[in-house]
Amino acid sequence: MTRLAQATRYVEHTVNGRTRLVPQDYTAPKPPRDWDQIILRGVTAAALGVGAGCIAWSTSSIGGLLSKAAPDPIAYGGAAVFDTLWIACLGLEWLARYEPAKAAAARRAGLLCLTIAVAALLVEGYTGKHMAAGVVGAFISIGVKRLWTLVLARHARRLDPLTQAWVEQEMDEVGGQLALAGINRRLARDRAQIVAHYATINSHPADDGPDPDKPRGQHADNIDPVVRGAILAAIATMPGATPAEIVEQLVHARIATDEDTVRTVSGQTDSRSAALYDLDERRSTDNISDTVRHLVRKGVTDEDMLFALVRYVHADAKADTVKRIARRVG
Repeated sequence: MTRLAQATRYVEHTVNGRTRLVPQDYTAPKPPRDWDQIILRGVTAAALGVGAGCIAWSTSSIGGLLSKAAPDPIAYGGAAVFDTLWIACLGLEWLARYEPAKAAAARRAGLLCLTIAVAALLVEGYTGKHMAAGVVGAFISIGVKRLWTLVLARHARRLDPLTQAWVEQEMDEVGGQLALAGINRRLARDRAQIVAHYATINSHPADDGPDPDKPRGQHADNIDPVVRGAILAAIATMPGATPAEIVEQLVHARIATDEDTVRTVSGQTDSRSAALYDLDERRSTDNISDTVRHLVRKGVTDEDMLFALVRYVHADAKADTVKRIARRVG
């Protein structure tokens, strides 16, 4: 006789022209019991139970041995470690079931911890004048370890060599991305700390004096000293960064600014002025004298503007050098 059971499925239902998936109860044949899965769950539960019993026995037995040299709470707490170690190694072996090298390392560590626990049980039986109990207790730990090994093997799935190689490459790639994400978070945090540090230093009025390597007026008195200090710190820690990249980085330090402010503080000109004076193509061909001569011939006479445009082409240009060349070619 076929057994029936209530089940739920989602069906399309339309009201006023709007269709949605709604749940619908229906009666369906009940699938047969999966005895393999039921038995496996039962065996796993039994393994958990005997594992707990194994820890309790070892703790009681080895604790009696250690209590001769330490107070009872410390002795029995230390005794609980012996079997807990190899059981923890079983968990690590399970987590590494698709990574043979790591699983083998966890298996070897588990066998070593089991050997130490068995040796401790035998020593306790020998010194306590009940060797038979020590031997039986040792076989309990060995039997539980073997049972758990069989249970893990039943739960795990073997992969063919090609699939195993594919899985390892996927895990390596994802692991690398995860590691890189952590590194990027750390770098962003460190950069934010540096920016905040220099912003604090540059927030004092005494540190807001003129820079001989920047054109006059570039400090822009209306710019907040903390913002200016943060921009200068970001420029120092991110050489070659564009104004947009500096603005994005300062967001992590919770400092709001814009690209025009970054250009003002750094002495950079904007791309429109560069295009107007045909400067982009001169970056790889001109020396400083060529660029100054070109700009003077284009009619640039303001010293601040001249210096800003030269710095757009030659980042290492100095204000005194530009003025001297401008006077010579003027």
